[in-house]
Amino acid sequence: MIKLTKSITLLAFVVGFAACNSTTEKKTSSGLSYTVLEKGEGEIPDSSYILLNMKFADANDSVWMSTTENEMPTPTMKVDSLWKNSKGINEIFNMLDKGDSVTFDVSAVDLFSNTFRRPLPPNVDSTEVFTFHVGVEEVLDEEGFRSWQQKIMAQQQAKAAKEAEAQLENDIETIDNYLAENNIEAQKAESGLRYVITEEGNGEQAEAGDKVTVNYIGKVLNGGYFDSSMKDKAQEFGFYNEQREPYEPFSVTLGQGSVIRGWDEGLTYLSEGAKATLYIPSTMAYGPRARGPVIGENSILVFDIELLEVEKGE
Repeated sequence: MIKLTKSITLLAFVVGFAACNSTTEKKTSSGLSYTVLEKGEGEIPDSSYILLNMKFADANDSVWMSTTENEMPTPTMKVDSLWKNSKGINEIFNMLDKGDSVTFDVSAVDLFSNTFRRPLPPNVDSTEVFTFHVGVEEVLDEEGFRSWQQKIMAQQQAKAAKEAEAQLENDIETIDNYLAENNIEAQKAESGLRYVITEEGNGEQAEAGDKVTVNYIGKVLNGGYFDSSMKDKAQEFGFYNEQREPYEPFSVTLGQGSVIRGWDEGLTYLSEGAKATLYIPSTMAYGPRARGPVIGENSILVFDIELLEVEKGE
């Protein structure tokens, strides 16, 4: 049987673990011990892609990573020249065959220095021992790997779309409740955006492709202010930062994705000279990504905007 001479990164995994029928103690060339829970029968050719089942926990049974809880596993390509002399738990991975299932213990010092190649976290004791359970679920050739990638990408996109749809429903409900509680009459866009034109403009209507120049101040709904193009507003609301200088009107071409989607759409409801407040669902802003201490995950944003100039695109 051809032994695996290329290593697998720690983030390669897929859901599930192999069943345990018998155990056999083995050691790597450097003396690292591991127990074979189940012996597979498949060989692993060079340049294959590997799908691993993996779980590891500390001495307190606190799970640091488990592929059974990860819906989107990722494989890794084996590279002989890079990994044949690797240290740490990669030595064990290099000895696995398709269908193998093993368990082993490794000290925190060895795990972080030889495998993760980073300093020991301050909350981890140097004498602590981590327990791994690893199984080789599948071995893919190049064509199989490409098909697997396409499948995972489709799953990720479907999951993200479903989560965004649910989040948008929640955001719209939150915004509409806020508007009702504060007696604010806003216009409703089909996208979920809400806006109030506080002063009508008398110039060109902004459209996708136009370059617009605005003054603005932004805050989180029911939260604090985080940015403005106006120095006096930044000072008034306590977030002035001299590194942000110069505070001046902001220009952008609409419809190119240069700003959040709420701006790309919201500014098209305004004409030159208009002033308005935009209530932007998180899905049209930064979504699940936090953007500092004020803008957390799934934050609904509110912008007071004055549309100073519209320069029509070609």
